[in-house]
Amino acid sequence: MSVCVPAGTDWSCAFTAEELAEMRTDPIIANDLDVAEAYGWSLLSALTAYQIATCPIVVRPCAARCSDGGGMLAFPVGGGHAGALGTRSGSFNPHITGGRWVNSCGCQTSDCSCTQLSEVILPGPVGGIESVILNGVVLPTTSYRVDNGNRLVRLDGEEWPACQDMAAPDNAIGSFAVRYYRGAAPNVMTRRAAGLLAAEFYAACAGAECALPSNVVAVSRQGVDYELEPTDFPDGVTGIKAVDALIRIYNPHKRKAPTRIASPDAPMARTPTWRR
Repeated sequence: MSVCVPAGTDWSCAFTAEELAEMRTDPIIANDLDVAEAYGWSLLSALTAYQIATCPIVVRPCAARCSDGGGMLAFPVGGGHAGALGTRSGSFNPHITGGRWVNSCGCQTSDCSCTQLSEVILPGPVGGIESVILNGVVLPTTSYRVDNGNRLVRLDGEEWPACQDMAAPDNAIGSFAVRYYRGAAPNVMTRRAAGLLAAEFYAACAGAECALPSNVVAVSRQGVDYELEPTDFPDGVTGIKAVDALIRIYNPHKRKAPTRIASPDAPMARTPTWRR
């Protein structure tokens, strides 16, 4: 799993800006600081049940609703035989429309004449939109809004495409990509809390006194690795007041994982997770 660290981690409770700048001139110390930041943000995100996002994700929305204008794809799903649907390429993905199940072709780029949507459902919660790119053009922020924490609504009189070419790059003609924070975007409180945790991980690495549990161990210095035993943070808190206050704000019920809702009639969205 790749680790993404937001810019602007607040180290001010541990070092002045001048001290931090001087420390980063040493490659080994700079590496230790970077790794400590990664652990700080990752732990903060984990202890809040991932309600705090570290970096934006990119989603390629695509609906399961395409129609060729004929009746067979709009018929309710029911009895009959396979021949009643005729011959057609592609897959069929039934979906709910108006409270009833109907047939639909899968999201293709060649054999469906796709309808359009004025809103798309993104894997939420949406904590902040970085950009919306449609056909290679970054849309102005005034052309959309977010409703209910996960619905991206079009405001400029146009409609979102229901299908797109998934093989095309994010910024190409025929593509549709949304870059956003899935969870709370970095802010003044989370940057400070992550900096407090990073300072403790750095102290553990340097062999100094550390406020984290004693079973948080620094295995090596360069390319620092830490081993968190299963008994670490059993109550979901760290013992650092400012950090624990933030954890309670974002995760008051001490959840271990984010809540997930599955809906059979919700449009699909593809999230690229790796590319060479």
